[in-house]
Amino acid sequence: MRVVKGAVDRCLEAIELLAREARWMRMSDIAAELGMEKGPAHRVLAQLVEQGWIEQDEATSQYRLTLKLALLGQRYLNGIGLPELVQPIIENVASISHELVRLTVVCENGLSWLASAQGAAPGLMYSPAMDQPINLYTTANGKAWLASMPDEQAVEIAIRSGLGKDQGAGKGPRAINSIERLLPELAATRARGYGLVVEEAEAGVWAIAVPVKLISSGAVVGTMSIAGPVMRMHPDRYAELHALLNDAANKLGTVWPRQASVQG
Repeated sequence: MRVVKGAVDRCLEAIELLAREARWMRMSDIAAELGMEKGPAHRVLAQLVEQGWIEQDEATSQYRLTLKLALLGQRYLNGIGLPELVQPIIENVASISHELVRLTVVCENGLSWLASAQGAAPGLMYSPAMDQPINLYTTANGKAWLASMPDEQAVEIAIRSGLGKDQGAGKGPRAINSIERLLPELAATRARGYGLVVEEAEAGVWAIAVPVKLISSGAVVGTMSIAGPVMRMHPDRYAELHALLNDAANKLGTVWPRQASVQG
């Protein structure tokens, strides 16, 4: 049966597309990405402009998001108190590990960056952008999350994230790229209790991550990682960093607002 999408669905898809791209886009490109004819796409964009969600450049007629969505998201996070609760915890981990610490939140069928803290001294510092998508099968955060679910579900999500494709963002020189290699890695992640990557997402970078679970229910609401240059990472640090992350994740699972764990 053919499913016909309504106006609300189209509007939300357009907002999500422009949020992912974070740039000016032509109407024809937006229509193509959304699988729409130009006429209906123009009507959707016009409605979003009228409501203040997106803006149109007068000179080029291209579209991009306004700050309305970002400000609403920030207002929501502040309303549930999440930044104030998590930031001191991850900053403590960063100061002890002397590396970059990042926190993700489960969002629909993926992970999104939520917060970070830098513990490394200026110089040899790993400081990636926080607006990049998270590759779920080449990152420690992604592996920690995928390992928290059954293999069949994890593989399905990893394939949607790009597993098996030759090209894609977030792939380093040692990236796994097949189901046959992913499944043993997820089993190893479950056995040791943490996700680990060495030059899988980026050349010269390692990372270790654990899931963040609600203490009340055990539901995984996010992940937490420590990352840095490979020259500073040695296997004899794994146990220490794992213990540090586990302690912090338990604290986060205790204070995490129940509202923030709702998945779309």
